[in-house]
Amino acid sequence: MAAAAEHTPIAVIGAGIAGIGLAVSLRAAGFEDFLILERAADLGGTWQANTYPGCACDVPSQLYSYSFAPNPD
Repeated sequence: MAAAAEHTPIAVIGAGIAGIGLAVSLRAAGFEDFLILERAADLGGTWQANTYPGCACDVPSQLYSYSFAPNPD
């Protein structure tokens, strides 16, 4: 927990795919004063927290990428 509270006008809750996408959109719209809050030790949300070694995915990778940074693999 932070020692002193700061005023931040925008809080993004979660650093999963939606939270990261929102942060990118905020920056693109000219907002730079925002805070991303994540309870996990790392970013990535469900995809970081739930891994299945050796398991393949039958959904095209384009559906799991941002339009501004497509994943062709």
